[in-house]
Amino acid sequence: MKKLLLAAMIMATLVLPGCFLDDLTSEDTNTNVTSEGTESTIKNRPNVDTGTGEIKVLAEGDVAPDFTVELVSGEKVKLSDYDDKIVLLNFWATWCGPCVGEMPAFERLKSDGNDDLQILCINNMEDKRTVDDFIKSEGYTFDVGYDETGSIDAYYPSNGIPYTLVINKGYISSIYVGARDADYQYQEYKNAIDRCD
Repeated sequence: MKKLLLAAMIMATLVLPGCFLDDLTSEDTNTNVTSEGTESTIKNRPNVDTGTGEIKVLAEGDVAPDFTVELVSGEKVKLSDYDDKIVLLNFWATWCGPCVGEMPAFERLKSDGNDDLQILCINNMEDKRTVDDFIKSEGYTFDVGYDETGSIDAYYPSNGIPYTLVINKGYISSIYVGARDADYQYQEYKNAIDRCD
């Protein structure tokens, strides 16, 4: 069954502008506590690390669920560490053609030198070696994190990947499912980021 599901997902990348995934739901709420142990200014923020908060399909205006992620660089970061910035949060996989195809847009956005922008790409449930090898071979310098168990992905349910959110000071301002080519996506994301200023 797993092989059949994997084959169907791979075929979807050949036909559609995105790759399909399953939606997950749950219910719970709690107040976010930062890594320093102090309460965040965003109340009742879903938190992957503590398993608290409502898991739901996200919409523009929703608070972005918090999480801690290990990056390819070995550093660990928390989404709420960037609540004073604009975050371009992307969910992707190496087997997803549209995901891989749009990644040069992220590198270009990073090279624009916007100090208020943090790019964070979360790999969907692939092993670290696969992710490391891909990032090294492509030479990408933006932040890439591992979600080997799918715990972060569970708080960001979507019909498919690439799944990209523009987050402004902790709140979701734009959502994209699927992708065209890197040039098109660069302009789409740049426009969304500029609207946050």
